[in-house]
Amino acid sequence: MTATRTETDSLGTRQVASDALYGIATLRGLENFDISAVKLRHIPQLVKALAQIKRAAAQANRDLGVIPRPLADAIAAAAIEVERGEHAGHFVIDLLEGSGGTSINMNMNEVLANRALQLMGEAPGTYSRLHPNDHVNAGQSTNDVVPSALKLAIFDKSHDLLQVLGGLADAFAERAETFPDVLRVGRTCLQAGQPMLLGQAFGGYAAGIRRQADRLAETRRQLLVLPLGGTAIGTGLGAVPAYRARVYERLRAIVGEEVQPAGNMFDAMQNADVFSRISADLRVCAEVLGKIASDLAILASDPESGIGELMLPPVQAGSSIMPGKVNPVLPMMMQQVAIAVIGNDMTVSLACLQGQLEINHFEPAIASRIFDSLDLMLRAIRIFTERCVAGIEPDREQTSRNLMQSPAIATFFAGKLGYAEVSRLVKEAQAQKRPFVELAVEKNLLSRAEILDTIRASVELEP
Repeated sequence: MTATRTETDSLGTRQVASDALYGIATLRGLENFDISAVKLRHIPQLVKALAQIKRAAAQANRDLGVIPRPLADAIAAAAIEVERGEHAGHFVIDLLEGSGGTSINMNMNEVLANRALQLMGEAPGTYSRLHPNDHVNAGQSTNDVVPSALKLAIFDKSHDLLQVLGGLADAFAERAETFPDVLRVGRTCLQAGQPMLLGQAFGGYAAGIRRQADRLAETRRQLLVLPLGGTAIGTGLGAVPAYRARVYERLRAIVGEEVQPAGNMFDAMQNADVFSRISADLRVCAEVLGKIASDLAILASDPESGIGELMLPPVQAGSSIMPGKVNPVLPMMMQQVAIAVIGNDMTVSLACLQGQLEINHFEPAIASRIFDSLDLMLRAIRIFTERCVAGIEPDREQTSRNLMQSPAIATFFAGKLGYAEVSRLVKEAQAQKRPFVELAVEKNLLSRAEILDTIRASVELEP
């Protein structure tokens, strides 16, 4: 039989496993909110950010004489262990808990309190010595701690996304440099438009991805403005007067970033628009990646019935019934991730809208969806880069064939032959179901070499 300890709160007495670092508040949250597969321990960046805030608070309260030094030092020592990834199994609260973050905050408070008690030679649950609320949560509220931790955690994790976006952009740029001389048909509305270089298209993909990374990096800095110190509704009630300045001083040293208090704490606690903004940037980034992935799938469609200008690395059989079929599964995967991220952004938008009066109590939903978007994009982009983009090759023969059979190149010769003559030749070629080039060469109006030289000179004039 599992050994237990007795803990009591305002609702009564419960038995908590003796070896659990969490306590009665977490136990109630665990029972009430077993909703999703994602628990607090599955988001290490959020666990780390919560512990950092608790460490900064303990040190600030120690400095100001609010908490005795031995207790504050024990809390800080326990927080450092959690920041290093220790005790992860005790962070059991569902990320979609319905208490507006209280269960998440108390899960951290109780783990730090009980681990601090162990470090002091006491048994977990000896709250008369060191209390989760009176000491670990001193000068704080769920309402300022959870959004502050969420901001720091997203800031932390989004750094990894910037890295993989840079890697994907580099992969497209490398491919562009690998086949700089491949002429192709540029298409608009899925119809032939004008000739261009394949490297120009891939250079465009790289530039678009870098632009998304730059925008995300800019928005990301806004996450360093925190409501910490506002306590429950922005007044700072429950914290001593000098606490706010001191806790930010301590937190800057711990995080290594210039975290700042919001200019207006009431605004910072009433509104969650920065989360909507970062989510929107993730959505737009996913849209760009999804569009690029769609382009690759179209260009890699088989040459017999499609375009066939790109050869994607074949990673698996494409059909259980059609032998030899290989599908563009990695671009399709990237498109599906983009669709999922767009859905997540809608959830974040609605959660931000539904905040009421002095706080937004739907931050657990915001956290769940933003971290899901970050996880999806991080994993998908890594796979897409390594297993697809890095190995793309052009089918030079098919690309040249498509170009030379396209009426798009007729535009280049209107000046030489006259608009009316070129129009007549295009119509004649279409009537005979022949390429414009073939007819022009046959009539000795142009040579094949002249055609290629003219096209290349034109497309290479563009920056």
